[in-house]
Amino acid sequence: MLDLLRRILPKNSRQYREETSQRIAWGHWFALFNIVIALAISSRYAFSADWPNTLFGKLYFFISLLGHFSFIVFALYLLLLFPLSFLITNSRTFRGISVCVATIGMTVLLVDSEVFKQFYLHLSPLVWDLLVNPDEGELSRQWQLLFVPMPIILLLELLYSRWCWNKLRSFNRQKWGKYVALFFLTNFIATHLLYAWSDMALYRPVTAQKANYPLSYPMTARSFLEKHGLVNRANLEQEIEESGRLDTFFLNYPKSPLQFANKVNKINLLFINLSGISNDDITPTKMPYLAQISQQARRFSQHYTAGSTAAESTASLFYGLSGRYLDAILSEKKPSVLISRLQHLDYQFGLFSHNSFAEPIYHRALFANFNLPKTTSNLDAIKHWKTWLEQRISSPFFSYLDLHLPPAKDKEQQTKLLDWQFADIWQTLETQGLTKSTLIVITSDIADTVHHENSFDQQKIKVPMMLYWQEDKGNYIGASSHLDIAPTLLSQFFGVSSPIPQYAQGIDLTKANERKWLMASNYRWNVAIMPNGEQYHIDKKGDFVHYNADGEKEPHSRPPLALFLQLIQQSNQFIEN
Repeated sequence: MLDLLRRILPKNSRQYREETSQRIAWGHWFALFNIVIALAISSRYAFSADWPNTLFGKLYFFISLLGHFSFIVFALYLLLLFPLSFLITNSRTFRGISVCVATIGMTVLLVDSEVFKQFYLHLSPLVWDLLVNPDEGELSRQWQLLFVPMPIILLLELLYSRWCWNKLRSFNRQKWGKYVALFFLTNFIATHLLYAWSDMALYRPVTAQKANYPLSYPMTARSFLEKHGLVNRANLEQEIEESGRLDTFFLNYPKSPLQFANKVNKINLLFINLSGISNDDITPTKMPYLAQISQQARRFSQHYTAGSTAAESTASLFYGLSGRYLDAILSEKKPSVLISRLQHLDYQFGLFSHNSFAEPIYHRALFANFNLPKTTSNLDAIKHWKTWLEQRISSPFFSYLDLHLPPAKDKEQQTKLLDWQFADIWQTLETQGLTKSTLIVITSDIADTVHHENSFDQQKIKVPMMLYWQEDKGNYIGASSHLDIAPTLLSQFFGVSSPIPQYAQGIDLTKANERKWLMASNYRWNVAIMPNGEQYHIDKKGDFVHYNADGEKEPHSRPPLALFLQLIQQSNQFIEN
């Protein structure tokens, strides 16, 4: 075995050492050239990523650009080409392999920058598979155009490779090379130190840039700082929960100032959220009063929230944005278009919750401009609501009642108690004659609080939705979503004439549509929900999961390309570029 290795490995002669030294020196200058090429290509990310809104954020963008790609290129050189400089004794062969590796690397970077521009994610095995084996010929041709520059890159690499080899003695006499290397090293270190500081200080103009570049994993120091008593991790995580995840994007919502028609139907509007109930609970046996009212209302039997948590569901209901936008809403304290419009129309607001609106989305963004009453239970919230209803003036009102399943020995008893409380609310409305002049939206932010492997399990996100309005009753047979409620109300009652895609991801439910699937999302997953309940999940890393109509995982499946493209594009609709 040792004899075989001696025959394979080059002999350690003086000539071998000199030639190896030349290959190593040439490799360094070749790596520097490719760092410059990589920086030129990666500058395309500046036109696709969230552009920071502070001077320090902009400065960090360029520091991280220089530090990250110089490190990636040099690391690939050390891992691939540096060992080959010892093993391959033929310098021309070594340079040829180096040129091929560099050309492939630069082409992949170019493709990744275009993928990021189109989908706001980076290359992954799934994305690559979709690009090279697409279902549609036209899309295939579009992506194949990205490989057109490959011969040009190869030519540049060949020309520089030969020129640098011929001028190697002259290059080796240069003194500025070490200063360039020091400059790139400084930027790389600064990238991670500045990110670690920003992560601790919750400085979002920097932390929002975490996913800008491929293979980017900036350093954090929470565990180190907590260990040395420099930061309270629990308080830090509580503040992040309150203000949104640090690496979330910036929000472009609405896309342009809304346009309004002259005619506005200033109706009373009441939202009743019965958190924790599902369609299966609305039966004459379990919830008889609500079941009776549902027969008098427009009921949406295939209705879904657009998030995996109660807070994300609330965002989808009032903002018309899917769950992934929750963190951006919290971070920017963004008001809802619907609530802003009602304020502009001088509506009275009566807002009541079983837990004093403990969820951050309520007191930080959605109802941030209102004095929210302190209530501790359903009964307490209903009591305050009744008092407000009696004392209100005659102008139109918007009221929101946020209730949940009250404490009881089991789910059946909980639903019965909640039904009695709902009956009390309804009788109060009828006593004051408000059922004839009020659009009443009855729904749930989440249908089941039990943990599921699939965060978007149908038992969790398929929720009741009923609209009670002047004896308009019946069953809406198509698929509907929380995303549709705000645009439907704004366009039909509150005079918004702007195209719906300017301010929501849903549709107007009063108009005919050819919708083939529904969208939902959270901070990780984008989900397409098919009419039969089948789900396609794609995350921001390009990972993919497929659940069949029975909620079971389907291994070795591949999402339809057209669906994948539509899902990503629609999901990114309100990300600021």
